[in-house]
Amino acid sequence: MLPKVRTIIYASDIAEGSRPVFRMAVEEAVAHGAHIIFLHAIEPLVAETDEMVRDYLLSKAQLKHTGQLMDQYRLKIEQRIDGFLESEIPDDARLSHPPQIEVRIGKPDSVIVKVAQEQNADLIVMGDRGGSAASRIFLGSTTQKVIQQTSTPVLIVPLRG
Repeated sequence: MLPKVRTIIYASDIAEGSRPVFRMAVEEAVAHGAHIIFLHAIEPLVAETDEMVRDYLLSKAQLKHTGQLMDQYRLKIEQRIDGFLESEIPDDARLSHPPQIEVRIGKPDSVIVKVAQEQNADLIVMGDRGGSAASRIFLGSTTQKVIQQTSTPVLIVPLRG
């Protein structure tokens, strides 16, 4: 028996050109009657700095400011989703539930894997811009790192340009 797809994590870098990936996530959600979690990870400037700031320096004011920035990201994403769904998805292919928006701070691959586990995701949909062979050997790609760290199926949509 084929596994049920109830929850889809759409991992977005919110960059230009990522619409084909979201379109694929929507198509999969419509086909399976699944719920989409639109996930955007904000990479810290430097992991050590991020940890130090969280552990030692964050005051209530800084936490409030961080919360406001996260809210601004959520609002921007919500507006983009609404525009996309209105302009590109036919009426007969509507989602049964509006996408849930998650914005997290952390290394994107770790955030994607963690949220997929937390949400018991059945599928992760993400794009791959395909860097050079050298960059993949020495740095890897977020997509490759996610595949190596998760047991959740990953649907990769190639993005060029």
